[in-house]
Order: sequence, then structure tokens, then C-alpha cells
Amino acid sequence: MLIVFDMDGIFIEERSSWKIIHKKFGIDNSDLVQKYIDGEIKDKEFLDGDIKRWRERGIKREDIVRVFNEIPLTEGTEKCLQFFKERMHTAIISGGIDLLANRIASFGIEHVFANGIEFKGDVPWRGILRVPIRKKDIILKDLIKKLDLERKDVVVVGDTRYDLGMFEIAGISIAFNAKEDIIKHADFVVKKRDLREIIKIWKNNFEA
Repeated sequence: MLIVFDMDGIFIEERSSWKIIHKKFGIDNSDLVQKYIDGEIKDKEFLDGDIKRWRERGIKREDIVRVFNEIPLTEGTEKCLQFFKERMHTAIISGGIDLLANRIASFGIEHVFANGIEFKGDVPWRGILRVPIRKKDIILKDLIKKLDLERKDVVVVGDTRYDLGMFEIAGISIAFNAKEDIIKHADFVVKKRDLREIIKIWKNNFEA
């Protein structure tokens, strides 16, 4: 089996790890967000636009790493990941930043798919697109094929409409502190901000 987690909004409260950096350093990217929503720019242009503003603000690699190392993780993160690591394959599929995903992966994530930052020295230069925000399902399909699994053996934990494509593929879908537009598509709903609730769902429904 395989359990796949979105990252932002699941392991951290903020729904965008990119937005965390914007907030920390007082950068407004609302115009880029709107252009992306309106289809005027694509994923790579969106990432590059964000990073350009970081560079212009003088942000360095060490600043980004420090912010992500200090951000609190959701209650129960370590226990949840250790629990599932002992039972099945584990993965993160996220449009968020790999520097944060790799920190979380140390608790028990086997496969990490997240977007990255190309640096010139210590200067953030451009984005590395690995996970198109609207096409996470493509990444999941490839992983299922690589692991030689069937869709019924896949669990997906998500929180926004960008996870719906993965929900449609999964045998079991779990909405975690999610928006209403995704809750109605989930098999299970967690409203408490504690990842140990997912362990409870598994024990109560899928273990003898």
C-alpha cells in the first residue's frame, strides 16, 4: 500500500510554503497569484516570479532554510509518519518547497515530490518545477506504476481542490482540516489539527 500526503496545510498550518516566505519578509505577490488563477502565467512562471521578488529583497538560501527549520509542524507529525512507515510506502506530493518537504521526510517519508529553488551561490535564482499544482495526479499515477500498486491500495491525505485529482485516483481519501469544496469528495474527514487522527481512522477502519 501507499499513503500520500499533500504538505502545505497538512504538516504546517499555512496552505502555502511559498507564502510563508512572502509573509516573513513582507513581500506582496497577490498580482502573480491572480495571474496564475486567471491562466495568464503557468506554474514555472509563477515560481520564477516569486523567487525574483525574493532575490530583489536580498533573501539568501540561509534565510529560507532558517524559516523552514523554525516553523512548527502539525501536532502528531512524527508519530503519524512513523506509524505509516511501518505499514506501507509513504510519499509527499506537493506544490510546496522541497527544503521544507525534506525536513518532514526525515520523520518517515520514503518518496518526496515537491518544487524547488535553483540557487546561484546563496542567491535564489529560479524555480525548479517538479509538481504542477493543478496536475498532482500525474505524479501520483507515475508513482503507483513505479511501485507496481493498484489504485485501491492508495491513501491520499489532502486539504484543497488541488488535491482532488489525487482523491479521484485513490482508494481511500482523507480530507484534513480541509475547505468545504474538498470535504464532500473525501471518504474520511479530520477537523482536529492533529495528524494522530489519521492513525485513529486507520486503526478503526482498516486494522483487525
